[in-house]
Amino acid sequence: MSLEPPQPAPPEAPPAALEIVIPAHNEEHRIGRTLAAYSAELVAPDLVLTVALDDCTDRTAAVVAEHARQDPRIRIVEYPRLGKGGVLAEAFRASTADVIAFVDADCATPPSEIQLLTETLTTTGADIAIASRWHPSSVLPKPRSLSRRLASAGFSRAVKTVFALPFHDTQCGAKVITREAASRVIPLLSSRDFLFDVDLLVTARALDLRVAEMPTVWIDRDGSRVEATRDSLRMAASLARLWLHHRVVPVRMPARALPATGRVAAPARDRVHAREGSAHAH
Repeated sequence: MSLEPPQPAPPEAPPAALEIVIPAHNEEHRIGRTLAAYSAELVAPDLVLTVALDDCTDRTAAVVAEHARQDPRIRIVEYPRLGKGGVLAEAFRASTADVIAFVDADCATPPSEIQLLTETLTTTGADIAIASRWHPSSVLPKPRSLSRRLASAGFSRAVKTVFALPFHDTQCGAKVITREAASRVIPLLSSRDFLFDVDLLVTARALDLRVAEMPTVWIDRDGSRVEATRDSLRMAASLARLWLHHRVVPVRMPARALPATGRVAAPARDRVHAREGSAHAH
C-alpha cells in the first residue's frame, strides 16, 4: 500500500492593503446597496470588505452572504450584542490590513470618499483621516432635517467643550486609520456605543497621533435609527460616562527610551521655550 506524499499547504493570502469594516445591526434593507456600491467602485484586489454583524436577528447575514458569493473580498464576522463600538474594536483587533477604515451601513459615505481619506494618510503623513460634514467644502446633496441638524450641532459643541477637541465633526461615519495607530489606540478604548468615534479621537490626541479632518460628500439616507429628542438624554449620559472614564483612567504617553548618550532630551515645546527665553535675555 503506497502512501501519497502530503500536499503542500496553500500559500497564505497576503495581508490586505485596505480593510473597510461596516458595523451592522439588523440592516437587511440597507446593507445590500452599500455592498453593491463599494464592490463595484473599489476594484482593488487587495481590498477586504468586512461586515461586522452586531447580534443581527433579521436577514442581514443572508444578504451579506449573497454578496460574498459574488465578490470574495466580502466577508462576514458575527458577534454577540457588543454595540457599534464593540464590534468595531473587535474587527480592528483582528485586522491585518495596512490601513483600516469604517463606514456606516447606509452608504451615506460614497466609496470614493473612503478612497480619498485613504490617500490623505499618504499625502499628509497623518495617522488617522476623518470625514467632516461641517467642513465648508463638504457637499451634502440631501439636507438633513432641522431636528437632526440641531442635535448634531449641539452634540458637536458639547464634545468640543468637554474634551477640548479641535475637530468640527467627530460623528461622521467615515474614518481611516493606519494599522500601527490602531494597534496603539484600540486597546485603550472603553466606549462600546456610538461614542466610539469620540473615544478614538480623544485617545489619539492623548497619544499625540496626527489626525487629518477632510471635507466629504455625505448623502443623508432614510431609515436612520437616531431620533434627536429620544436620544438626547442617552447621548448626554454616554458623553458623561466617557468623560468620567478619561478623568479616572487618563491615557498617558508610553515611556520613551533614553538617548544613546544617557541624557534625557527636553520635550520639543520646552526647547522652544528655552530658545525664546535665551533670545529675550540677549
